[in-house]
Amino acid sequence: MSLDQQIGDVLLAKAEAIVHRDARTLEALIHPDFVYVNAAGRTFDKAGYIDAYCTSGKMVFAEQRISNLTVQASPGLAEATFVSHDRFLIDGKTVDATYQSMCVFTAGPQGWQWVAGQTRTAA
Repeated sequence: MSLDQQIGDVLLAKAEAIVHRDARTLEALIHPDFVYVNAAGRTFDKAGYIDAYCTSGKMVFAEQRISNLTVQASPGLAEATFVSHDRFLIDGKTVDATYQSMCVFTAGPQGWQWVAGQTRTAA
């Protein structure tokens, strides 16, 4: 399986985990040293990301689709850029939005884990 396919599978599993609010799966996909900056500029660690996007109910995803995936390899790392098409419910409103994202993955004994990322509103 190509690196693009492997990382695409991790991103798909992450999207399914947040849509289904499956914290156990999300926990396994995210590295312990995780850091993420969302489109609003808020920074999350692993526990904060899982809470905000999976368990708290403050933001509930109905859909997350990925397109335009590009993956670069570095020793022990994979850097991915892509467009994320999201539909979620927040503060009682449904939001359909498109974002540009960058994620870094590290190779570990259980496979690829998401270690860092940043998202911004797509231009």
